[in-house]
Amino acid sequence: MELTPLTKPICAHIQIPGSKSYTNRALIMAALAKGPITLKHPLYSDDTEAMMGCLRTLGFEIRKNPDQIIVRGDIAHIEDKHYELYAHDSGTTVRFILALVCIVPGVKTIRGSKQLNERPISDLVDALRHLGALIEYCDKEGQLPVKVSSSSLKGTSVDLKGDISSQFYSALLLISPYIPGKLDIHLTSPLISKPYVDMTLQCMHEWKGKTEYVIEGDFSSAGYFFAIAALTQSTITVENLNPSSAQADRKFLNILAKMGNIVTYQENAICVQGTPILPLDIDMEECPDQVMTLAVLAAFAKGTTHISGVRSLRVKETERVLALKNELGKMGIRTQDTHNTLTIYGGNPHAAAIDTYNDHRMAMAFAVAGMHLPGIVIHHPEVVNKTFPNFWETLKIAQNCL
Repeated sequence: MELTPLTKPICAHIQIPGSKSYTNRALIMAALAKGPITLKHPLYSDDTEAMMGCLRTLGFEIRKNPDQIIVRGDIAHIEDKHYELYAHDSGTTVRFILALVCIVPGVKTIRGSKQLNERPISDLVDALRHLGALIEYCDKEGQLPVKVSSSSLKGTSVDLKGDISSQFYSALLLISPYIPGKLDIHLTSPLISKPYVDMTLQCMHEWKGKTEYVIEGDFSSAGYFFAIAALTQSTITVENLNPSSAQADRKFLNILAKMGNIVTYQENAICVQGTPILPLDIDMEECPDQVMTLAVLAAFAKGTTHISGVRSLRVKETERVLALKNELGKMGIRTQDTHNTLTIYGGNPHAAAIDTYNDHRMAMAFAVAGMHLPGIVIHHPEVVNKTFPNFWETLKIAQNCL
């Protein structure tokens, strides 16, 4: 798909969908509660559909309406039988579901796509085994598929590595009320992407006694439109956002401000007014999902941008640092990297056909470049269905504000 760039700066207002991170956490919490539970303003995407599919397989009734999900069921009523659970490409789903099925009856086999099967899972498996779970690898050691044949956990203390994925920590937190005693999670290495754990704790705190839960708008999705404002010197207001959100990618707004952009916070919306962007040195460990967006912006900045905290990108949907280097290289932009850093030598990128590596964030990040630079082609644009199915339609709405 070839993108049509803006011919001049725009002034646009757009609506952003619900947060994937909040939706999948809320679905797990709804399954653990005694329903019915209503989730308002959820995200419907491949990742959240994967979570709902796994819960349905376990026997939960999930009814989807245009702007809400109703979850009915009780883990106490799950039948003692064999379940085949398929997580598709969703890392959040497989990690949260793996923890959940350790405390419900039956023999549960969890599978994913080839891409998901290669993503790390062993640290979470080891922690759950320490708490009494019976988990077997069905094929390769340390990878999906896995079979869980136990239905309860015991013990109150567990060691967990924190430097691979914060989702391991969140998975244990979500089931912790159903483990006898007070669960003590001892981190044996520094916690990566800590804001996502803070989000989990916030959800659990807010959840108590509720039969309805409102899903916030997604800052990860909003980030692409904020970046378009920055790159094209436009003014874009994104609605359905909580300015005081715990979402990790809210920090991207601080980064855009450091690059010279004007950020204005409103009651339920945030506006970015773009100015010529500046290079910078920045640690992105706490908002890794916006590294690719920042890298694309940095390609157009006059100077060198140094990004640290990128190690978690190497075990995402693809090896994102390598993917970025490849695609920026096609655009004539020189880069250098270490295990945890990416340096981008900005300048005058030229158009290229961008491979997306079956990675939704690659497609959306390079779409930012396509709003400024004629001739950008995005291969397999449908990969955005993973987290933002209406991305291209929302992009057109913004473009039509000329």
